[in-house]
Amino acid sequence: MTTEDIKIEGMMCGHCQANVEKAIGAIEGISEVKVDLAAKQATVTFDPDVASLDAIKAAVTDAGYTVIA
Repeated sequence: MTTEDIKIEGMMCGHCQANVEKAIGAIEGISEVKVDLAAKQATVTFDPDVASLDAIKAAVTDAGYTVIA
């Protein structure tokens, strides 16, 4: 398992936080997602053989938020 912190812009409320958690959690290979609204970041634990960091970032972008490199 790999754990990555992903900085995210555009989250304003608990609903945004839930949207990001749902979008990332829907990816196969994700074992845990914790989105910190105040820190504007998601901490994601995933199996790198099944899920990729690029796929996680794409899910955040597709949900309407901006990933900060």
